[in-house]
Amino acid sequence: MKLKQLINNLDYSEVIGSIDITINNIQFDSRKIEDGDVFVAVRGTETDGHDYIESAVSFGAKVVVCEEKPSLIYDDVTFIIVDRARKALARLSANYYNNPSNELRIVGVTGTNGKTTVTFLISHLLGKLGHKTAIIGTTGIYLGDEKLDATHTTPDPISMNKVLREVVNKGIGYVIMEVSSHALEQNRADYIDFDLAIFTNITHDHLDYHRTFEAYSEAKKLLFDNLKSTAYAIVNVDDAGYKIMISDTEAKVCKVGWDSDADYQIMDEELDHTGCKFIIEEGDTKYFIHSPLMAQFNIVNLSLSLVAVSKLCGIEMNNLISDLSYITSAPGRMERVPLSNGAIAIIDYAHTPDALEKAGKACKELIIGDAELIIVFGCGGDRDKTKRSYMAAAAEKYANRVILTDDNPRTEDRDKIFADVEKGFTKPGSYLIIMDRAEAIKDAVRISNTGDIILIAGKGHEDYQIIGTQKVHFNDKEVVLSVRQ
Repeated sequence: MKLKQLINNLDYSEVIGSIDITINNIQFDSRKIEDGDVFVAVRGTETDGHDYIESAVSFGAKVVVCEEKPSLIYDDVTFIIVDRARKALARLSANYYNNPSNELRIVGVTGTNGKTTVTFLISHLLGKLGHKTAIIGTTGIYLGDEKLDATHTTPDPISMNKVLREVVNKGIGYVIMEVSSHALEQNRADYIDFDLAIFTNITHDHLDYHRTFEAYSEAKKLLFDNLKSTAYAIVNVDDAGYKIMISDTEAKVCKVGWDSDADYQIMDEELDHTGCKFIIEEGDTKYFIHSPLMAQFNIVNLSLSLVAVSKLCGIEMNNLISDLSYITSAPGRMERVPLSNGAIAIIDYAHTPDALEKAGKACKELIIGDAELIIVFGCGGDRDKTKRSYMAAAAEKYANRVILTDDNPRTEDRDKIFADVEKGFTKPGSYLIIMDRAEAIKDAVRISNTGDIILIAGKGHEDYQIIGTQKVHFNDKEVVLSVRQ
């Protein structure tokens, strides 16, 4: 590709050198540079790409995109000076892959909790209508039946546009992606042509990165700020944060929830271990929903998904709800594992105070008679420390017994992690500490009885533990199934 083609619509203040040259590829990691590549000097939280310009040139970079004019200029290297290298990276990536998002119908889902579940529900609904879908998110990248691993909930712009071009080439028409607050703040989703965006909720999380809840909210809001006027914004009206999300959007807004202000109001819900029944009322029209999904929060997730698909495809809701028996949640989201002793293990990704409380409440509502709820959870190391005591309070609220254990301790001292969590417990003797996560799960299974529910929270679909700097294989479900009850 010619450089002058690559920089089409790129905002830059100065070009030093020729733009009438052919470039090979784009990189923001100097170690991946090959001859003829473009190097984008991105400032990160730990490293600054500007410190690696000389290294990138030595590896063969012919173009450097940076925010500051280097003191050393090379005669055979073109330098392009921009205000924001991250935003430039997004523009260049979209241009390099010929703006694949313009050829797709794209749904972006943001929120603290529920993103993964909603992406899978929308994919199921679209699939039932005969559409091919791709999912990009926490559990991986799904291109139809093909699954690729993902290192981030929302990939970097180069990886993102590469995947989207592959989606187009495979003849897949719809992409449903999780859009994280980190990605929005770091411009990873810039120049993606979203046709519809969904807000699930916003609660305490990622304050180690965003520092304040207000900054976290503003990051989420960027998804809706950038929507085109023909797009739809589907929001959970029961979360007060929705008002911030849509305050500056040009998109058409649809409010969903129990609140009377909803355009699609949820009512008359019934829940048990087989699933849920409820009604969605749109004006004078009532839609009667029956699905195998457990938990009240999944009623909201399903409602958001139904409204989204209805708007996205321009079809009546009745065409979607006649049979929802095929609907399943995402891997590791309220996943039921029946045990031979008559108890039930439920594996869930809940790793925030709000998610853990909602999961605990949902499980408690399924308890019959004198049966008990046992909750196994932990808090990650080297991550948001302010939420740890709130996690304890959330677990204690509904559980008869709590087992506190590891959840990716990383390089942080485990005793310090547990001490932070313990500050949130208020009932003496209500919890037990078993550091080894496998032993904690096994102990919970062994002490369970018929009718009990064991909520194993925090890791969900993950098949690893990060201990120190090592990632070792670990899967909650595998451990549950290995125990002889």
